[in-house]
Amino acid sequence: MARTRVPTPYGPVFLHLYKNNIDEKEHLAIIADSAQLEAGRDAPISPLFIRSKSLEARWSDDETELDRLIRGAYVGRLTSSVRIPSIPPQQLHRTSDSAASSGAPPPFVRIHSECFTGETIGSMRCDCGEQLDEALRLISLPQSATSPGRGAIIYLRQEGRCIGLLSKIRAYNLQDMGHDTVQANLLLGHGADERKYDVAGAILRDLGLDEGIELLTNNPDKVESIEKEGIKVVQRRAMVPRSWQSDSHSHSSSLTHGENPRMEGVTMIGGNAAHGPELEKYLRTKVERMGHMLDLPTRD
Repeated sequence: MARTRVPTPYGPVFLHLYKNNIDEKEHLAIIADSAQLEAGRDAPISPLFIRSKSLEARWSDDETELDRLIRGAYVGRLTSSVRIPSIPPQQLHRTSDSAASSGAPPPFVRIHSECFTGETIGSMRCDCGEQLDEALRLISLPQSATSPGRGAIIYLRQEGRCIGLLSKIRAYNLQDMGHDTVQANLLLGHGADERKYDVAGAILRDLGLDEGIELLTNNPDKVESIEKEGIKVVQRRAMVPRSWQSDSHSHSSSLTHGENPRMEGVTMIGGNAAHGPELEKYLRTKVERMGHMLDLPTRD
């Protein structure tokens, strides 16, 4: 439906908004592809560029260049003096090479489900905010000395493993009574994980990312579901909690006067590492009861 450039602490990204024609939910694709910002009118469209086929299409016979610019179908970077609308695919001359045959490493892709609590107030009941931050960092990193950052986060509106925010808040109360996340969902009449990935598959195909990706996930069900959607997963990269990556599996939550609380993970972007006993229980439940592919840290 629309695309725009957004500056982030890790560099500029292209934010794409999709609308699901099944239930009208809006989903996002966050694209790191800095090489596109330097593309000019006469430059060939590289097969490595991550661009939306549906956005580039001609939407009506009478659409104007301004129509295309406003919805984000443009080349390079929009400025007050440079405004280059893209050419609809049927008129576009592309090179015959595909991204998969270019020799470039497969792009990092994260399939991420919305988490209001973890991403807005830094809830330590989960590591969702940290994982989103880490995924944004990873897709923005240069792939090599000659290849800029290139990758995508598919952000799905599937709050609480698709049980919704109300049920998720109720599940938190059940967790305080001693139940883990799986038990809490079941007691509320939901499945342990009700998420689906058909929309993610459709978005990845639209972005031309079906020929080979490196999937950022610990969840084997996510790998299997994405592959069933026709997406080639060349490799999986584990999303190891930042607190588990350090030598010391403990963190001080104290802050001296004047310190920036963002560095303690109070907000999602710029946070250091999520930690705490409730997070530990959440992570262990994912490994022990949901089969997530992650090595639990050894206890002292």
